[in-house]
Amino acid sequence: MKLIKVTLNFLLLNLSITAFAQKPTDFLVTINDSVYNVGDFERLYNKNIDIIADESQKDIDTYFNLYKTYKLRLQNAYALEIDKLAKIEQELKVYRTELAEKYFINEKELDRLVNEALNRADFEVKASHILINVDEFAQPADTLKAYNKAIDVRNEILKGLSFENAAVKYSDDLSAKTNNGNLGYFSVFKMVYPFESGAYNTKIGEISLPVRSNFGYHLIKVYNKRETPKIKNIAHILVETKDKNNAEAKKKIDDIYKRLTVGDTFYDVAFHFSEDIHTCDKGGDIGIYNEGSLNIDGISDVLYDLNFNDAYSKPFLSQYGWHIVAVTNIKDKPTKEELKANYLRKIKSDSRSKILEKDLITHLREMYHFTVNEKNINATVPLFQRQELMNQPTVESNEATEMILATYSDQKITTKNILDHIYSFPKQYAAVKTDELLIKKAFDFYSLRKLKETYNNNLESNFPEFAHNLNEFKEGLVLFELLEQNIWNESAKDTVALQNYYQNNKTTYLQPANFIGEVYVFNSKSDAKTYHKLLKKNYKVKEADFPMVYKYQGRFYMNDKRLPENLDFNSLGKNVVKHNNNYYVFYIRDKKDEHQSNYEEVKNQVLSDYQKQYEDKYNQDLINKAQIKVNQPVLDQLKTKYNKKTLN
Repeated sequence: MKLIKVTLNFLLLNLSITAFAQKPTDFLVTINDSVYNVGDFERLYNKNIDIIADESQKDIDTYFNLYKTYKLRLQNAYALEIDKLAKIEQELKVYRTELAEKYFINEKELDRLVNEALNRADFEVKASHILINVDEFAQPADTLKAYNKAIDVRNEILKGLSFENAAVKYSDDLSAKTNNGNLGYFSVFKMVYPFESGAYNTKIGEISLPVRSNFGYHLIKVYNKRETPKIKNIAHILVETKDKNNAEAKKKIDDIYKRLTVGDTFYDVAFHFSEDIHTCDKGGDIGIYNEGSLNIDGISDVLYDLNFNDAYSKPFLSQYGWHIVAVTNIKDKPTKEELKANYLRKIKSDSRSKILEKDLITHLREMYHFTVNEKNINATVPLFQRQELMNQPTVESNEATEMILATYSDQKITTKNILDHIYSFPKQYAAVKTDELLIKKAFDFYSLRKLKETYNNNLESNFPEFAHNLNEFKEGLVLFELLEQNIWNESAKDTVALQNYYQNNKTTYLQPANFIGEVYVFNSKSDAKTYHKLLKKNYKVKEADFPMVYKYQGRFYMNDKRLPENLDFNSLGKNVVKHNNNYYVFYIRDKKDEHQSNYEEVKNQVLSDYQKQYEDKYNQDLINKAQIKVNQPVLDQLKTKYNKKTLN
């Protein structure tokens, strides 16, 4: 893909448009049976003018010749049906999907979500929650009942019931029975978006109002907020305990800690004394620590305070026994710029995407005048056969199944469409509790999909720039394939022609005199002479003992600008050379006089040069066979318009 894009830019050094005296629709040139207008030429010219390195190509006459060649090669590629190759169609399909993506997203809202996530990433939140379950597609009455229950629980806590006891008593999150609702510390993207927002927007020590997610309503209590720590690689030592009062285990961990304080390495101590059989043979290494990844009571707070390499903690007790943890390596946190691309991907795939999708639904429904018949949607519910769902039954077409549930643009959605959709994806809907919810969910999903399909299919007609970009990419693909098949590969296979080209152009491949070695530059003549003598005697010189101005090394040709002018190649390395108040010392490891390269030495360069000649001939043949008619007055107007600009 990257190579094709680069080649596309190169190939399109040919082309773009605005109006001057002429109009964009005025014809500029007819090539064979195709007519190309001013707009096509100007649009491509203006698009590429800033990346043209060769100033001569900015001249309209020169650029126009490139333009004609470009169009002839395109015609040739389409005549050979290169555009119909499976790999071209697949590559174009992938690119179109990527290009279309931004047209489905509210860019301002996406930017807001990205910046919000980047700001939240600076901190992590310690919180507990209580969940009151209610289905995402529940009826309004059930939703209100769950909300009111959450309010009642919150009021009970405000009157004195501890949040932890309330979590055990009321939370529908089963883990609350063991963790009292405690979620520990978490940062951005670790929770569903509504819950994350509820936690970040609640002050320390306070309890949120009910927060709605697809799981139900949450009450969130925030205990602390702290700066997100750096990335830490950690290791630990474990001494298992039978109970909290196990004195033998406590004595053992204290003895281990003393070994660390007198200088034993953490690796050695963990290797010999840790009772964690999974990590002891690795010196206790656990790897990179991510908040919440280790179910070890107290480890989060302990590690947070260890902020330099090789720092280790005092012994602390967890549900498994006594631990000592150490930080073996610390990396800086990623910058916001480094995080941005990753966050863009995450936002499009996590629950935040529903915000972007909601904007899209509203936009598309307005664009296509989407109208819903709620009565017919309700009448569809009895027609659904839940008992037959996994059997994927066939939906017959009749008066009942052809009820219109919605209309948009010049299309319609019927009961049959929705039932067919449900039976085609039974696993997607099997868990929905009621038939009413299932039909509503299926209708919303199917109607959005159809609206998006319609929108997607009309991108080229609704957005000219989208059509231009897609077409340019397609042209780049087919031209690249044309060049590869008909020029590069063909010329590379003709070994006889390559050998002949080399023989006819031998003088082009003369290799100038060159040497391999080091060049030392000094301000002081005495330093240079001393250094030169030591090198001649193969004495191991400490460069730090000599104040050099420069040191160069590698292969040098005699026209190298770093070297003094008019050097005597034959005597190089024998004496110190003075140039521009500096003194040069040469250490020669190998050198070659000017010589004629054989074919094997320069065959890559020969191939490149021959392919260029082959391509020029190919282009000229196309021009010779073509019927070209130029609208000279219009071309002259373009010259007047653009050649003046390039001069300025």
